[in-house]
Amino acid sequence: MIGTIERVKNNVLLKCSTLNDEVIARTLKDVIETRIYRFVEEMVSLVNMSLEEIALRSEVKRIISNLITKKIKRKLFIDSLALQITNDSFIEDYANDKITLDKIKKKYIKELKNNKNSNQLNMTEDLNLTEIFERLEKYVNEEIIINIKENTVLAGSINSLVTDFKKALESDLSKMIDDVDNEYMNILINELEEEIHKDEKEEGEEIMVEEIQETNVIEANSKFEKYDDMTLFNKMILCLNTEEEKLSRKEAKLEEQKREVEERLAATNKNIEANIERENALSQRKLELSNKEVELNSKLSEAEVIFLNMKPLIKGLSNITSLNNVGGSENE
Repeated sequence: MIGTIERVKNNVLLKCSTLNDEVIARTLKDVIETRIYRFVEEMVSLVNMSLEEIALRSEVKRIISNLITKKIKRKLFIDSLALQITNDSFIEDYANDKITLDKIKKKYIKELKNNKNSNQLNMTEDLNLTEIFERLEKYVNEEIIINIKENTVLAGSINSLVTDFKKALESDLSKMIDDVDNEYMNILINELEEEIHKDEKEEGEEIMVEEIQETNVIEANSKFEKYDDMTLFNKMILCLNTEEEKLSRKEAKLEEQKREVEERLAATNKNIEANIERENALSQRKLELSNKEVELNSKLSEAEVIFLNMKPLIKGLSNITSLNNVGGSENE
């Protein structure tokens, strides 16, 4: 049973990881592009000016698409530990008859959300797009509203359109994450039904075979009497050799499965460690850039002060040069 539990854990982990890749590559892309298309269409209809819809759509995508994708990737990565803890717990409880599939279906989503909120990796990521949309708002102000700023009503409508775009996209992303959580649960349920029940069925069949064999032995006792001791001994040795061969094959199969599980777990742990290291490196680079920005701003301020102090001196030198060129003042 321990081997079965580990196999189920590994299968669920792999399938959930594959699902995350599909969500990023397809579902998220469709959500973003659909909302951008609707936003640009409404913007062109509202402004009714020389806006090229295709060019505007491309610019909006350039501004927000990659940032949103990175945000969702980070969220799925941070949530992955909570997902693994949740799945492993339910797999062990179900395999040990501590919980039923019906109870898993009722408790799974709540347990997953609780584990997400527990912040095991000491990192957080929400679905708030305010910071990303500040870039879009700046673009809209500088490229669109500036051309119709005298029309305050239209300018207000454009700002409202951007705000509605943000809210709709946040809502779509939230629904997408909820759908993914439900898919996680379906993956777990399917694996438990397929693997655990399959294992129980195989054990039951083995027990039935053993019972049938015992019955046959009892019925055949009378037949054994017609063989001499050496013949019976040879038959017993042959049976033992056959059983030993079966056990050896089964042991080799279990060792192979164990090796595959260990390799996959090692690869998964390596990927998690690499992702955490990248996150730490990015945070460090961000901090260094921030410090450099502060240092540059300080030097710029010092330069401005020096320049302001030099202006009177430059002006005085200029006046002296002018007097020299004229030949001195009238009193001289």
